[in-house]
Amino acid sequence: MLFLHEFERIEAEAFLTLASELVEEDGIVTAEEDALLAEYAGTLGIPGFTYDAAAAAAARYTMSQLNEVSKRKVYMELYTFAICDGFEDPSERRALNELRDALELDAHIARKLEICAGDLYSIYAEIEDALNAEASPIKVEN
Repeated sequence: MLFLHEFERIEAEAFLTLASELVEEDGIVTAEEDALLAEYAGTLGIPGFTYDAAAAAAARYTMSQLNEVSKRKVYMELYTFAICDGFEDPSERRALNELRDALELDAHIARKLEICAGDLYSIYAEIEDALNAEASPIKVEN
């Protein structure tokens, strides 16, 4: 959630709508996806957000009106939802391609953003593992 701090409420709700749509795209909402949605909703100041599928077209329009950098941020952050359950479903890929087109993003830039988001997600996972790791029974002396 590093890149969406400048969003107003309407943009935040539009983002959450698109994130919810992406999460539901493969027909399975995992605990990881649900937790990520809740985390974003809280951070964006929209606690208790509920998804309304009928609002998806308006959400895409709202996001398409952003400046180029903000569109890229939205795409990168939404890609995180596609990979947070450990894999990217083909239906999620189709949805991402449609979103990329709706935002009029260059395919090469979108792919670079996906790689960056994947790397960042991996680093966060490593940090989480280190924070929750059991202490080593081996004492190391300096």
